[in-house]
Amino acid sequence: MRRIIFSLLFAVGLSSAFGVELVGTPAIAATATNAVVHWVTDVAAGTRVQMSPAATILADKTPRPQHTATLTGLQPGVTYTIVLGTARVPLATNQFTTAGTTTASPPVNARQASTTKANSPPKKPVAAKPAPPPTRKIWANLPALPDHFARHGGDFHAQDEDDYARQSWEFLQRAKADGLPAKVDEEAVLRVFDPKSGTFAAYNRDGTTKTFFKPGGHDYFDRQPGRAVNLKTWK
Repeated sequence: MRRIIFSLLFAVGLSSAFGVELVGTPAIAATATNAVVHWVTDVAAGTRVQMSPAATILADKTPRPQHTATLTGLQPGVTYTIVLGTARVPLATNQFTTAGTTTASPPVNARQASTTKANSPPKKPVAAKPAPPPTRKIWANLPALPDHFARHGGDFHAQDEDDYARQSWEFLQRAKADGLPAKVDEEAVLRVFDPKSGTFAAYNRDGTTKTFFKPGGHDYFDRQPGRAVNLKTWK
């Protein structure tokens, strides 16, 4: 499923008057029928999204600095206008277009189809990706998860605490597959860093997540304790 990231334009207006300001650049990830919008404010505020043409909007209106809204029931290949903000203040506006439907291939006669099938190499079966475990088995200290999500969920455009925890689990799976830089200390705490995305995570001996965020540079990982390990062969 394709995901397209759009940067949103800032709308300067009532935000200053009410003391609410955007932090960073809002973003939207859209497919053909759904979209997820994420933005951050400098203070806790309610969440409000307006859009045209109209669609179903799912958003928690509890005042908070991290704002996420899910837009469902969208039509493929349609341009939508959205206005993001709080219950009283519009903060940003932009347009995005959902992905279009796949263009059908031209018809092939029976002889062509038979020749193509005979000459094509057999396709290798694709192994199904393992489903992530529940959050309670991913995050080491569940009472601390809300605080981690509030401070770092925006780094990954996480929709909620469960989505944030799931992404930390998926990061470890990708780190093992790609052999990302990693260290293990004397207490068997595994620390992993992705130089491309700037993502850092620490995991306990049992694989549960201790922390997951973007520190802003390779220096943070370099200062971490432990010996370097090859995640492709490390057990």
